[in-house]
Amino acid sequence: MPPARVVGTPRDQLPSDRFDILEERVVHKRYLTLYDRVVRYPEGNVHSFDVVGHPAADFHFCVVFAFHPSPSGRLADGQVTMLTEYAQGPNCIMHCLPSGSYDPQKHTSWEACARAELSEEAHLEGGTWHCLLPAGHVGVPETKWCANRFTPFLCIGPRPAMQPRPRDAEESTIQVLSVSVSKLRELMGAGTMLLPSLATCQWALTRLEAVHAPLPA
Repeated sequence: MPPARVVGTPRDQLPSDRFDILEERVVHKRYLTLYDRVVRYPEGNVHSFDVVGHPAADFHFCVVFAFHPSPSGRLADGQVTMLTEYAQGPNCIMHCLPSGSYDPQKHTSWEACARAELSEEAHLEGGTWHCLLPAGHVGVPETKWCANRFTPFLCIGPRPAMQPRPRDAEESTIQVLSVSVSKLRELMGAGTMLLPSLATCQWALTRLEAVHAPLPA
């Protein structure tokens, strides 16, 4: 499989010069894969980088903002489903939204992945779904040095799942929370939320604010 297909970067997202991948080899492979990638810069300099990714997931995962509208119809009166979960990198419990890897053997689309993760992690299903990226977008890079990308979704009005999907064994630390929009904003500024979830919260609130009265400052 050509290196550009394995962990390549689309060239049509931002105007830029060409960065050629000259070589790429697997250094370590388990759940994640570590690559040694050799890149030639536009001016001709050659550099080697460590790049991490999840090839079994097609280098993609999804994040879901589950919003529960209030009978009042006011955005500020709604509730948001959040999780707390063990994060192995910082080795602590952190806040996050329901999220998980795309599985090409199980999921027919990124939305199908998002729906499955909402059922598995938050035990919710249904609702009205909106992708928070423009049509055809390839996904948001997780970090500078990671090949993974994610697609954020907004789900409005999900209901308790009748038969929720089972969680993975390592997800035993998950706790499901229902928080107000004002509390969510506090969490977003507290530095205790994983970055893909933080970005998804911001995009979802922006989308919701476009169809609701502005939130109080």
